[in-house]
Amino acid sequence: MKTYSNKDFRMSKRTLQSYFSSSSASTPHTNESTSEPKKSRVELSHSDLIGDPGKRKPIDDYQPEIRDQVKRAYALNGPTQPRDIIFPRKWMSGEFRSFQKTWFDEFDWLEYSEYKGAAYCLYCYLFFNSSKPEKFGSSVFAHQGYVNWKKAKDTFNKHNVCKTHVEARQKCEDFMNQRTNVGRKLVQVGKEEEKRYEIRLTTSLDVARFLIMQGDAFRGHDESSTSLNKGTFREMVDWYKDKVEIVKTAYEKGYKNCQMLSPYVQKDLTKACAEEVMSVIMDEIRGRKFLVLIDESRDVSIKEQMAVILRFVNDEGKVMERFLGLQHVESCTAIALKEALVRMLSSRKLSISVLRGQGYDGASNMRDIADFFNYVPLIVNTVGASCMRKDVLLAKHHDMLLEKIENGEIMTGRGLNQESGLARPGDTRRGSHLKTLLPILVMWEAIIDVLEIVKKDSVKPACTRGALGLIGKMESFDFVFIMHLMIELLGMTDILSRALQRKDQDIVEAMHLITDVKDSLQDIRENGWEPLLKKVKTFCEKNEIEVPDMDEEINIRGTSRRRKQKVTNMHYYHVEIFLVAIDAILTELNHRFSEISSELLVCMACFNPRNSFSNFNVDKLMRLAEIYAEDFDIGELALLPNHLKSFVNRARRTQEFLGCSELGKVAEIMVKTTMNTSYQLVYRLIELTLILPMATASVERIFSAMSFIKTDLRSKMGDEWFNDLMICYNEKEIFRKIENEKIKKRFEEMKNRRMLMPKKLMVRSVLF
Repeated sequence: MKTYSNKDFRMSKRTLQSYFSSSSASTPHTNESTSEPKKSRVELSHSDLIGDPGKRKPIDDYQPEIRDQVKRAYALNGPTQPRDIIFPRKWMSGEFRSFQKTWFDEFDWLEYSEYKGAAYCLYCYLFFNSSKPEKFGSSVFAHQGYVNWKKAKDTFNKHNVCKTHVEARQKCEDFMNQRTNVGRKLVQVGKEEEKRYEIRLTTSLDVARFLIMQGDAFRGHDESSTSLNKGTFREMVDWYKDKVEIVKTAYEKGYKNCQMLSPYVQKDLTKACAEEVMSVIMDEIRGRKFLVLIDESRDVSIKEQMAVILRFVNDEGKVMERFLGLQHVESCTAIALKEALVRMLSSRKLSISVLRGQGYDGASNMRDIADFFNYVPLIVNTVGASCMRKDVLLAKHHDMLLEKIENGEIMTGRGLNQESGLARPGDTRRGSHLKTLLPILVMWEAIIDVLEIVKKDSVKPACTRGALGLIGKMESFDFVFIMHLMIELLGMTDILSRALQRKDQDIVEAMHLITDVKDSLQDIRENGWEPLLKKVKTFCEKNEIEVPDMDEEINIRGTSRRRKQKVTNMHYYHVEIFLVAIDAILTELNHRFSEISSELLVCMACFNPRNSFSNFNVDKLMRLAEIYAEDFDIGELALLPNHLKSFVNRARRTQEFLGCSELGKVAEIMVKTTMNTSYQLVYRLIELTLILPMATASVERIFSAMSFIKTDLRSKMGDEWFNDLMICYNEKEIFRKIENEKIKKRFEEMKNRRMLMPKKLMVRSVLF
């Protein structure tokens, strides 16, 4: 028997110490602290996943901490199998040949890259091809082609049985089956403990689902056991334990290092919820043509967030809009937004080739008179900063109304002179500026009085100077002139804005409104200057505001006096403000509804069913089909005119179409009456028509939810968790219907878990 000396023991001890703490062995001890700053936790973002296998980076290029998560994420997503694209054809051996989508049904590991026109094996990429994902099939498919389809299948079959592929497939199945993990064999967990674990997991999931649905915060400032307020998540779990004895037992007798309460568990549960919601959405849209609605806005932490909504027609013929997610962008340039959109679509395995349009939403901030709109929210916030100021404002306004009624300045009657307050203008709502300016105009005297009270009573000099500055700004001719001008212009566009924000847009009515707005703007441009100036002067005289001499020369605004570039007041207000503001709106309307866009909308309006399809025009609808040349080949274009004529004759005889006045209902009725199968080309054209809105308020609603979830107290929320919360919150209808078992199953498969649910509930995953 071999013996060991003390020297050997000391050496072994030093060896163990150096193994577990190499830094202490190599760094001499000094009085100064040598501790390194704590590294931030590396987290997997869904944008790190790339759908196109030809663009993926090797697994080894990911951070070591998340490589297993990356593998699991790709395995759960399955192979990229685009079935609705047109595969490139090549002339080979006397005929054209191309990739066949039927091969996806025969080989569950097969992937296809639109970027490289090549075939890939997902198993081999995950476990044997980390550095060269394009090794299998790319050179063969992209360059050489096959003599016939049978030879291609033979090649796939050979790969299907080759040793490397079989081993990669087995590794993937073992990797996803956590019960075969070596660590699981070393630490045995009893069935009772697994049941208690499932109770704890279900409890945490129930609480998380409630908080997500309400948009409430999870965390607390102090989550220690002695805290009186541990945050909503932990407090609700404690409440749950007090109400249900079996839950309390599961926490008290369960493993203390697997309580399912940590912030990482909360984020993973939210991620599992979001992924299940997205799985439902992807099943809805897979194989359909779609449009993306895009807009960007800053969140409370001053990060630019791009929101993307998908618009498509479902199996029932209904137009659907689904939230795809948020994407943080460094800048709002067209290139940056396009790159972010491509990344987002790729991470969800959505092909650009089936994208049929992009809508960029967002309200105009009137940059030409931005200074005016910078002061408006300051006035509203100062006057409405407290309940006392609001009460004083309403009381002052009430007294002034009574005085005007007594003097005969205003009329009385039902619905007139209603009590109102000041509304804050929103960054994304088109009508919010008008709703803010109108009360300022109506409550002008009361607002001035409140600002004077604030100036007089404020203890802080900053508040006094602020109120004084706002009074001076309001009682200037510039402010009054721009306020009246904006009320005129926004009043003209308000009806159109509200019509365009409706989900069930009437294209014919919208086209009339667009024409009406353009005509009204052109009319006020040519004939509205004198009436507006007269109205502004009357208001100023009434409120003792100085009116400048319009013939007086002044320096051009924004230039140094040394340059001595002068214009008259008339030129400044008429040309540089009045005409510039009108031209800005006209330019935006002409840009959004250009000649080509207008032609498209006119063609789309021919499908309107009002008055028994009175606008139906075969020639214009054929022009619409020609615009979408990718969706109709030469043969289908030749058949389409007869199909259109037959369809409209049938529709005019069909009882369901009688009284129908909305274009959005045409597709639903066709599905209901099975006319979509008889007139497939017509239905395809109607689908393309329905997914192209002229504008939408959907993205604005997303930004409203964004400001509700990410608040000042939650400003440090990470982008990934923020996105997951937004997906579940905005798609509540889908989220409510998802069963807990699906979410728990995905939660376990996302990472290597310390404990698993009872085996009877763990059905073996069908990965692909």
